[in-house]
Amino acid sequence: MTSTQPRIPDTRIVVTGHTESGAAIFIRDQKLEANAVSDGTYLNPLWSTHESPADIKPVEKNEIELADLAAASTGSFFSAYDLPPGYSGPLHRSHTIDYIIVVRGTVALTTEKGSCVSLREGDAMVQQGTMHSWSNESDKWARLVSVMLLAKPVVVNGKELQSVWPL
Repeated sequence: MTSTQPRIPDTRIVVTGHTESGAAIFIRDQKLEANAVSDGTYLNPLWSTHESPADIKPVEKNEIELADLAAASTGSFFSAYDLPPGYSGPLHRSHTIDYIIVVRGTVALTTEKGSCVSLREGDAMVQQGTMHSWSNESDKWARLVSVMLLAKPVVVNGKELQSVWPL
C-alpha cells in the first residue's frame, strides 16, 4: 500500500569507541538512510556484531563496517524498522531472540493461529522464535527498534521449527 503520509525521519546513530591509549571517543555520528523493502516497509540497519561476546577494540572511523542482518546468525543485529500506514506483513520466523521497542505509533503482532496483541509507543516485547507477522492498521507510520541475537532453533515435541523468511 502506498502511503500519503511522510515517512519517519531516518535514524541518527552515535557510536563510542576507544583510542589506542584507551580514551573514549565518538567513532560515528551520522544519520543512516533506511533501505526500502519490497513490501513497502523500511529497514534501517544501525549496528551489528559478528560474534558473541563482541570483540570491542580500538577502531578507526574508516574501519567501521555497515550493519549486517546476517550478523544475527553469530552475533547481534540492531535496527529500526518502519511500517507504513495500512501495512500487513507476511508470517515469518527466525532462529533469533529479538528485543523490540515500539518507538513511534501502534503496531499489531499476530501469530500463525491468529492470536494478536496491540503494541503502542513505549511498549516492549521479546520475540522468541515464534511464527508471527507485523501490521500497522493506523493512518500514521510506525517504528520498531530491535536487537536480534542468535538463539538455538525451537524444538517442539521433538520437531525443530524452521526459519521462514518470505521476503
